[in-house]
Amino acid sequence: MAAYEPTQETGEVLSETEKELLREELIKTEDEISTLKQVLASRQKHASELKRKLGLSPFAELSQDINRSFKVVTDTEAFQKTAEVAAATSDTVKEKWADMRNSSLFKSFESKLGTAYNSAKMAASTSIDHLAGAARGNSTVATPVAEEAKPIS
Repeated sequence: MAAYEPTQETGEVLSETEKELLREELIKTEDEISTLKQVLASRQKHASELKRKLGLSPFAELSQDINRSFKVVTDTEAFQKTAEVAAATSDTVKEKWADMRNSSLFKSFESKLGTAYNSAKMAASTSIDHLAGAARGNSTVATPVAEEAKPIS
C-alpha cells in the first residue's frame, strides 16, 4: 500500500512511476520558468537601452501616458456634455453679473463704497502727514488734543 497513496487535493492514487514522471515534468516546468525569467530580464534591459538611446526618459514616458489618458477622458461623451454645461453656466453667470453691475442698486453701492474709500484714504494721508510732521519736530503741526472723559450718566 505504500506505493499507492491518495493525494491530499484530488484523492487520486498515484503509483511511484506516475509520481516520478510528475516530478520530472515539474523540474522541466520550473527550468522553463527560470529560462523565461532570464529572457524577460534580458529583453527588459534591451528595451531600456533602446529607450535611453532614443532619449526616452521615464518622465517622458509618464508624460506621454498622462497625455494619452487625458485625451481619452476628454474624448468621452460625458466629458463633452460636462464641458457644454460648464460653458453655458459660465455664460449665464457673466450675463447675470453684467445685469447686476448695470442695476441702480449696484451703482449706488459702488458710488458709496468709492466715497468711503476716498474718505478713508484722505484720513490716512492726513494722519501720515501729521505723524511725519511730529517726527520732524515741526511745531506748526498741531497735535490732537484728547477730549476730557465725561462720566456716563
